[in-house]
Amino acid sequence: MILFISIVSIVMLLSFIVILRVLLMERTLLKKLAYRDGVTGVLNRNAMDRFWGKCSDKRALAVLFLDLDHFKDINDTLGHQAGDLLLREVGQCLQEVMQHNKQVFRLGGDEFVIIMTNVTLENAESMAARVLDRLSNPFVIQGQKVIISGSIGISFNRASKVKRSELFKEADMAMYQAKRLGKGRYSVFNEDKHSYYKATELITVLKKSANS
Repeated sequence: MILFISIVSIVMLLSFIVILRVLLMERTLLKKLAYRDGVTGVLNRNAMDRFWGKCSDKRALAVLFLDLDHFKDINDTLGHQAGDLLLREVGQCLQEVMQHNKQVFRLGGDEFVIIMTNVTLENAESMAARVLDRLSNPFVIQGQKVIISGSIGISFNRASKVKRSELFKEADMAMYQAKRLGKGRYSVFNEDKHSYYKATELITVLKKSANS
Protein backbone atom coordinates (compact mmCIF):
# COMPACT_ATOMS: atom_id res chain seq x y z
CA MET A 1 0.00 0.00 0.00
CA ILE A 2 2.79 2.39 0.93
CA LEU A 3 4.63 1.48 -2.27
CA PHE A 4 1.49 2.19 -4.32
CA ILE A 5 1.06 5.60 -2.69
CA SER A 6 4.71 6.43 -3.38
CA ILE A 7 4.35 5.49 -7.06
CA VAL A 8 1.19 7.60 -7.36
CA SER A 9 2.95 10.54 -5.72
CA ILE A 10 5.89 10.26 -8.12
CA VAL A 11 3.55 10.06 -11.12
CA MET A 12 1.63 13.12 -9.92
CA LEU A 13 4.86 15.03 -9.34
CA LEU A 14 6.16 14.16 -12.81
CA SER A 15 2.82 15.14 -14.35
CA PHE A 16 2.96 18.48 -12.53
CA ILE A 17 6.50 19.09 -13.80
CA VAL A 18 5.46 18.28 -17.38
CA ILE A 19 2.43 20.59 -17.17
CA LEU A 20 4.57 23.36 -15.69
CA ARG A 21 7.13 23.02 -18.50
CA VAL A 22 4.38 23.14 -21.13
CA LEU A 23 2.90 26.27 -19.56
CA LEU A 24 6.32 27.94 -19.46
CA MET A 25 6.93 27.04 -23.11
CA GLU A 26 3.54 28.45 -24.10
CA ARG A 27 4.24 31.63 -22.15
CA THR A 28 7.61 32.01 -23.87
CA LEU A 29 6.00 31.43 -27.26
CA LEU A 30 3.23 33.96 -26.61
CA LYS A 31 5.80 36.51 -25.46
CA LYS A 32 7.82 35.91 -28.61
CA LEU A 33 4.74 36.27 -30.83
CA ALA A 34 3.83 39.52 -29.08
CA TYR A 35 7.10 41.13 -30.14
CA ARG A 36 7.79 39.41 -33.47
CA ASP A 37 6.32 40.14 -36.87
CA GLY A 38 4.48 37.07 -38.14
CA VAL A 39 5.57 37.46 -41.78
CA THR A 40 9.24 38.43 -41.54
CA GLY A 41 10.28 37.26 -38.09
CA VAL A 42 11.83 40.64 -37.25
CA LEU A 43 10.71 42.73 -34.29
CA ASN A 44 7.34 44.47 -34.60
CA ARG A 45 5.81 47.77 -33.42
CA ASN A 46 5.26 46.45 -29.89
CA ALA A 47 8.94 45.61 -29.65
CA MET A 48 9.84 49.02 -31.05
CA ASP A 49 7.78 50.77 -28.37
CA ARG A 50 9.47 48.64 -25.73
CA PHE A 51 12.94 49.28 -27.15
CA TRP A 52 12.36 53.02 -27.28
CA GLY A 53 11.12 53.07 -23.70
CA LYS A 54 14.20 51.22 -22.47
CA CYS A 55 16.56 53.45 -24.43
CA SER A 56 17.46 55.87 -21.64
CA ASP A 57 20.09 57.89 -23.52
CA LYS A 58 18.69 59.08 -26.83
CA ARG A 59 21.64 61.27 -27.76
CA ALA A 60 23.58 60.21 -30.84
CA LEU A 61 20.57 58.22 -32.02
CA ALA A 62 19.69 57.60 -35.66
CA VAL A 63 16.44 56.43 -37.24
CA LEU A 64 16.48 54.88 -40.70
CA PHE A 65 13.22 54.43 -42.60
CA LEU A 66 13.38 51.79 -45.35
CA ASP A 67 10.69 51.43 -47.99
CA LEU A 68 11.06 48.83 -50.74
CA ASP A 69 10.79 50.24 -54.25
CA HIS A 70 8.10 48.85 -56.59
CA PHE A 71 7.01 46.22 -54.06
CA LYS A 72 3.39 46.57 -55.19
CA ASP A 73 4.44 45.55 -58.71
CA ILE A 74 5.94 42.34 -57.31
CA ASN A 75 2.75 41.61 -55.38
CA ASP A 76 0.63 42.24 -58.47
CA THR A 77 2.88 40.15 -60.73
CA LEU A 78 3.86 37.19 -58.54
CA GLY A 79 1.07 37.25 -55.96
CA HIS A 80 0.85 38.08 -52.27
CA GLN A 81 2.37 34.78 -51.17
CA ALA A 82 5.51 35.56 -53.15
CA GLY A 83 5.43 39.07 -51.71
CA ASP A 84 5.38 37.69 -48.17
CA LEU A 85 8.27 35.36 -48.98
CA LEU A 86 10.23 38.31 -50.32
CA LEU A 87 9.51 40.32 -47.16
CA ARG A 88 10.79 37.39 -45.10
CA GLU A 89 13.99 37.29 -47.13
CA VAL A 90 14.42 41.04 -46.75
CA GLY A 91 13.84 40.76 -42.99
CA GLN A 92 16.51 38.07 -42.72
CA CYS A 93 18.86 40.17 -44.83
CA LEU A 94 18.39 43.17 -42.55
CA GLN A 95 18.97 41.13 -39.40
CA GLU A 96 22.24 39.83 -40.83
CA VAL A 97 23.70 43.33 -41.09
CA MET A 98 22.55 44.44 -37.62
CA GLN A 99 24.94 44.73 -34.67
CA HIS A 100 24.48 45.01 -30.91
CA ASN A 101 23.54 48.70 -30.89
CA LYS A 102 21.15 48.46 -33.83
CA GLN A 103 17.64 47.03 -34.09
CA VAL A 104 15.38 46.49 -37.08
CA PHE A 105 11.59 46.56 -36.88
CA ARG A 106 8.82 46.07 -39.41
CA LEU A 107 6.23 48.83 -39.37
CA GLY A 108 3.90 47.06 -41.80
CA GLY A 109 3.62 46.49 -45.53
CA ASP A 110 7.06 46.92 -47.07
CA GLU A 111 8.24 49.46 -44.49
CA PHE A 112 11.03 48.77 -42.01
CA VAL A 113 12.75 50.99 -39.48
CA ILE A 114 16.27 50.67 -38.09
CA ILE A 115 17.13 52.38 -34.81
CA MET A 116 20.81 52.92 -34.03
CA THR A 117 22.09 54.13 -30.65
CA ASN A 118 25.44 55.66 -29.68
CA VAL A 119 26.38 56.32 -33.29
CA THR A 120 27.49 59.16 -35.51
CA LEU A 121 25.71 60.36 -38.63
CA GLU A 122 28.52 58.77 -40.63
CA ASN A 123 27.73 55.42 -38.95
CA ALA A 124 24.09 55.78 -39.96
CA GLU A 125 24.99 56.58 -43.56
CA SER A 126 27.36 53.62 -43.65
CA MET A 127 24.59 51.34 -42.39
CA ALA A 128 22.18 52.67 -45.02
CA ALA A 129 24.75 52.02 -47.74
CA ARG A 130 25.30 48.46 -46.46
CA VAL A 131 21.57 47.74 -46.44
CA LEU A 132 21.12 49.05 -49.98
CA ASP A 133 24.11 47.02 -51.14
CA ARG A 134 22.65 43.82 -49.65
CA LEU A 135 19.25 44.52 -51.20
CA SER A 136 20.86 44.93 -54.61
CA ASN A 137 21.63 41.19 -54.67
CA PRO A 138 18.85 39.24 -56.45
CA PHE A 139 16.44 37.20 -54.33
CA VAL A 140 15.12 33.83 -55.48
CA ILE A 141 11.40 33.59 -54.74
CA GLN A 142 9.47 30.49 -55.77
CA GLY A 143 12.18 29.63 -58.26
CA GLN A 144 12.18 33.10 -59.84
CA LYS A 145 14.91 35.70 -59.60
CA VAL A 146 13.55 38.92 -58.09
CA ILE A 147 15.51 42.16 -58.18
CA ILE A 148 14.46 44.97 -55.87
CA SER A 149 15.86 48.14 -54.38
CA GLY A 150 15.02 50.29 -51.41
CA SER A 151 14.82 53.93 -50.45
CA ILE A 152 16.07 54.98 -47.01
CA GLY A 153 15.51 58.17 -45.06
CA ILE A 154 17.80 59.03 -42.16
CA SER A 155 17.11 61.32 -39.22
CA PHE A 156 19.77 61.94 -36.59
CA ASN A 157 19.35 63.25 -33.07
CA ARG A 158 22.10 65.08 -31.22
CA ALA A 159 20.01 66.38 -28.31
CA SER A 160 19.42 64.66 -24.98
CA LYS A 161 15.66 64.91 -25.30
CA VAL A 162 13.71 64.19 -28.45
CA LYS A 163 10.19 63.25 -29.47
CA ARG A 164 10.02 59.97 -31.31
CA SER A 165 7.27 61.32 -33.53
CA GLU A 166 9.55 64.12 -34.74
CA LEU A 167 12.47 61.81 -35.53
CA PHE A 168 10.21 59.36 -37.34
CA LYS A 169 8.55 62.15 -39.29
CA GLU A 170 11.93 63.50 -40.38
CA ALA A 171 13.12 60.03 -41.42
CA ASP A 172 9.89 59.52 -43.37
CA MET A 173 10.33 62.84 -45.19
CA ALA A 174 13.94 61.99 -46.02
CA MET A 175 12.84 58.59 -47.35
CA TYR A 176 10.38 60.22 -49.75
CA GLN A 177 13.14 62.60 -50.79
CA ALA A 178 15.26 59.55 -51.68
CA LYS A 179 12.39 58.25 -53.82
CA ARG A 180 12.05 61.61 -55.56
CA LEU A 181 15.76 61.56 -56.34
CA GLY A 182 15.42 58.27 -58.20
CA LYS A 183 14.98 55.51 -55.58
CA GLY A 184 17.57 52.89 -54.67
CA ARG A 185 19.41 55.39 -52.46
CA TYR A 186 19.34 57.07 -49.07
CA SER A 187 18.71 60.65 -48.05
CA VAL A 188 19.61 62.40 -44.80
CA PHE A 189 17.08 64.78 -43.29
CA ASN A 190 18.28 68.35 -43.43
CA GLU A 191 16.33 71.24 -41.96
CA ASP A 192 17.09 73.56 -44.88
CA LYS A 193 16.54 70.91 -47.55
CA HIS A 194 13.12 69.99 -46.16
CA SER A 195 11.96 73.47 -45.17
CA TYR A 196 9.82 73.63 -48.31
CA TYR A 197 7.91 70.48 -47.36
CA LYS A 198 7.39 71.73 -43.81
CA ALA A 199 6.16 75.07 -45.14
CA THR A 200 3.79 73.29 -47.53
CA GLU A 201 2.46 71.19 -44.67
CA LEU A 202 1.91 74.29 -42.53
CA ILE A 203 0.02 76.03 -45.34
CA THR A 204 -2.19 72.95 -45.73
CA VAL A 205 -2.99 72.95 -42.00
CA LEU A 206 -3.83 76.67 -42.07
CA LYS A 207 -6.13 76.17 -45.06
CA LYS A 208 -7.95 73.35 -43.30
CA SER A 209 -8.35 75.50 -40.19
CA ALA A 210 -9.70 78.39 -42.25
CA ASN A 211 -12.23 76.14 -44.00
CA SER A 212 -13.42 74.43 -40.81
